[in-house]
Amino acid sequence: MAQKRKQSQKKMRIEDCSSEMQEHIQQLGISSIETYREWCRAHNFSQGLDKNSRQRRDELYVFTRTQAIKIMAKEKKDRNLSEILPKIYNQELRSEKLQNPVTRTISDAFESSIAPKVLLKLLLHLENNSDLLKETIYVQGIAALANHHESWIRSVETWKAKKHNRDRQFSELARHLLAAYEVPFFMDCVWFNGNVTHQIWFKHIGTGQNIRTAPDISIPLTKKMAHHFLKAPRHYTIEEALRWGQVHALGGDKYLADALRGTRLTGTFSNDDFWINVIRFFIANPMLDVSHANPIIDYIWHQKYENQRVFVERGVAREIGPAQPNFSMRGRTPETLLRQVEAWHGELGREAKGGELEWIRSDIGEFHTLEGSEEARNMKFWSIRELLSSDELIDESRVLKHCVSTYAGSCHAGRSSIWTMEIEDENGRRKILTIEVAPRAKVIRQVRGKQNRSPTPKEKDLLGKWAEQEGLRLAGYI
Repeated sequence: MAQKRKQSQKKMRIEDCSSEMQEHIQQLGISSIETYREWCRAHNFSQGLDKNSRQRRDELYVFTRTQAIKIMAKEKKDRNLSEILPKIYNQELRSEKLQNPVTRTISDAFESSIAPKVLLKLLLHLENNSDLLKETIYVQGIAALANHHESWIRSVETWKAKKHNRDRQFSELARHLLAAYEVPFFMDCVWFNGNVTHQIWFKHIGTGQNIRTAPDISIPLTKKMAHHFLKAPRHYTIEEALRWGQVHALGGDKYLADALRGTRLTGTFSNDDFWINVIRFFIANPMLDVSHANPIIDYIWHQKYENQRVFVERGVAREIGPAQPNFSMRGRTPETLLRQVEAWHGELGREAKGGELEWIRSDIGEFHTLEGSEEARNMKFWSIRELLSSDELIDESRVLKHCVSTYAGSCHAGRSSIWTMEIEDENGRRKILTIEVAPRAKVIRQVRGKQNRSPTPKEKDLLGKWAEQEGLRLAGYI
């Protein structure tokens, strides 16, 4: 009898087990009853198939923990960079076989590097003398430094980290390799943003030359502007620092320079002779609240440079010239300009909806969260959803009294993605914020409430949760 029972056990298939047991064995990734019994023997579990839920749960815990230990061991092995770096360099280990994000980034850096031997030498030295190889962002910056190795003024072997802070370590490294003279800290960003022209500017200043003579400089700078450019805050981008230099040289202050961050003026430097006059206008009217800077700049841009659209059929528009191509700041006062901006917003809200322009949804997901409880009568439903037509943008402009409707063309071309934050409670649904996202860079560029107000701490917290959920980054000035 015992022998017959043993033979029947060997012939038993997973399909012969109960549905609960089949599901359990599948969760363990096991393909046969015999393999399952071997696994049980190896881990001191009962080999029978009539197990209760607690026994199955214990098995799953052991299995999951074993798998996690294997993955951690693999990642730890990956992190032994002194041994693994030459293997990555020699293509003995490909990116897809690496578990650790840092080693995968290093593999990608070698593939795109114009100086892989130099990069290997630099990485090996930094592994033994810094903490920079513990984060992927610094690997990208190190790869950029290696690409400029012909401009190094000092040997990498003579550098050793003096600070524990990784930002400081990278700053010291970049200046050790490329700078004989002081370079402002905000220029460290050039090694992470991939802008080779700005990387050349870093070297230009580091060798004692003036930013005014840097190649391909975006705008002409006076001596005073160049001086203030070097004093820009550490968190500024290069473009924002150029505006900082202009504002301060012309007599403006930090508050105006900060207000220009995130406006069109830090996204382009075309027609700068005209925009210098706009900056002078703000400086000449210090009692004008700088919160009006963004809507005023948007209004002027739209009137002077933005082609107007005439819709000839649904989804099809014909472009004509700007409304006021000869727009000038001469003789304008803050009061009259603000009235014109307000009237323009009103026109945007009253535009006919017959010529609707639509565009496809981006690959960014929506956000939904529920607060409070029905019993306490304080339930609130927050949502962030994408606006997908010119009609929706016009409605957003009308309700929140700003000029987001002018972004229809940018949304249709895929340059911008506009989102609305709404709240629904016992008083109904209402709009709270309008959000502009740069879809390719995955950056939240602008956030405005009614009449261009800034977001509250609560609203910024919700934005942060959405950004984390969708892999977005908030611009530093928000």
